[in-house]
Amino acid sequence: MSMNMCTDLLLLQLVPKARIAAVTYLAHGAVEAVLPGADAGVPINYGTSEDILRYRPDLILAGDFSTPVTRRLAKRVGAHIFEVESVNDFEGIRRIVRQVGAAVGEPARAEAMVRDMDAKLAGLAARPPARRLRVVAWSGGTSVPGKGTLSNAIIEAAGGVNIAAQPGVNYTTFDVEQLLAADPDALLFGGVRSGKPSLRSDEGKHRVVRRYYGDRRISYNEVGYTCGLPQSAEAAVELRRALDGLPPRAWRLK
Repeated sequence: MSMNMCTDLLLLQLVPKARIAAVTYLAHGAVEAVLPGADAGVPINYGTSEDILRYRPDLILAGDFSTPVTRRLAKRVGAHIFEVESVNDFEGIRRIVRQVGAAVGEPARAEAMVRDMDAKLAGLAARPPARRLRVVAWSGGTSVPGKGTLSNAIIEAAGGVNIAAQPGVNYTTFDVEQLLAADPDALLFGGVRSGKPSLRSDEGKHRVVRRYYGDRRISYNEVGYTCGLPQSAEAAVELRRALDGLPPRAWRLK
């Protein structure tokens, strides 16, 4: 049984549906973005104590921190809790995929997933981009990922330069004036799952931003940037494709 959206996605890739007691109610939107149909017919849970008692799993996959109530109930039904750490780089993804694979008794499947991820990353490394474009993940500027984030790892794997990647700074803020002063080549904006727009993806539609970056905004699917998954490598492949497809800039703000 999974009680975390990111572990939902790992579990659905590692074991047959018949072995899954339940995934969270959040799984469906994320699954549609990266694994369409993979959760069909799988029961859902809402992270409640009643769910644990109802499904009585042998193993519970949770996030970094499990509540004392969850631990007590898991003990009551004889379930082991495996806390899956949040990761911010591809080495971390390798580690948790192998750990979860071992926990659910599917180490060979986990290794296959890691190999597929590494093949995608190797393909990117073997073909350096003709232009190392300066980019930033900006959807309004209140939380811009810098060093030590999965977003930064994806940008670097794609061959881009994250202008927010300052030493010792995981997340920073960029208002519109700071953004224009930094003068990136492209903006990455999230808030998109299954290709559908959201209010968050519209945050960055300031008229000045639209004027200068209307054709240089790259949407990305948040799942691969939020959850440490093998699909994060595919996110880097998609970003490289989008960056390569940008036309040369006809203007500079500086």
